[in-house]
Amino acid sequence: MPKKFLPILIIIFLIVIGAIFYSLFKPKIGLNEAALIINDGQTKRAFAGQVIEGMTISDVISTSAKTGNFDFDYENGILKRIGQFEQNEKKWSVFLNGVKIEKPLDKVFIKPKDKIELKFE
Repeated sequence: MPKKFLPILIIIFLIVIGAIFYSLFKPKIGLNEAALIINDGQTKRAFAGQVIEGMTISDVISTSAKTGNFDFDYENGILKRIGQFEQNEKKWSVFLNGVKIEKPLDKVFIKPKDKIELKFE
């Protein structure tokens, strides 16, 4: 095989590997479900569950904590800690469908198909 095709083959290989990883780690969301992704900078955890009317982001975190066996601290509308990752020079940022949330999490209501992401940055 000529060497000029090697870069093309490498690019195709990387695209295929990327697509496989995306499909494995993308949370599956049902019709009446929302997803929560927790990204602490080292690992990602994903949860999906049924949305109940009046459910807030803080409710989703609380329910996922019980299911996923992790603890968290939420005070005055701010997510202070998840597991061992506590606010210091980094803090937890919350995104709803890709938009950063600045309001208290117990005031932000969710609906089916929403994607909530918590990033430690």
